[in-house]
Amino acid sequence: MVNTSPLVRIPENTSFLQGTKFSFTFPTLPFLRYFGLSVILPSVSTSSVLVETPFSATHRHGDKLVYKPLTVTAIIDEDIRVWEETYNWLVALTFPESFKQYYYYNDRARKTSAYHDGTLTINNNANIQNIRVLFLDCHPISISGISFDTRSVDASAPMTCDIIFQYDRYEITRL
Repeated sequence: MVNTSPLVRIPENTSFLQGTKFSFTFPTLPFLRYFGLSVILPSVSTSSVLVETPFSATHRHGDKLVYKPLTVTAIIDEDIRVWEETYNWLVALTFPESFKQYYYYNDRARKTSAYHDGTLTINNNANIQNIRVLFLDCHPISISGISFDTRSVDASAPMTCDIIFQYDRYEITRL
């Protein structure tokens, strides 16, 4: 809350956001919740419309929001489940071998769909849920490759992958 007195404008909460206090969930990607390492809250923009006047050109706001893709970085477990569950979703969306691959994933009888809502929950400094960002109708558009290399200096460092999702929009809710 902000004090709205005309003379004083001091925020009531002066605590800083901590980047490690979050969780990210997808109903179809259970391993991503456990192995999720980082999430980038995507930027949002609109175009600028040029309006000519007799004296000079002015700029006004656009009429559509453009949401950048959602990027999630995950640690890859030794069974490669976090990578595989996203790969299987991509296969189902593109049905590279047969139409049955798509129908299996997008089946009303089993209540499955090609699109799902993802939830980013941001906690406050006391680790209590504070803000929820709901990404509507998400689907993966990319998963990074896995690099195996015998020349690696630190063999104990966990391997990671980036998963990129497209979505229609997101909604922010204060909890």
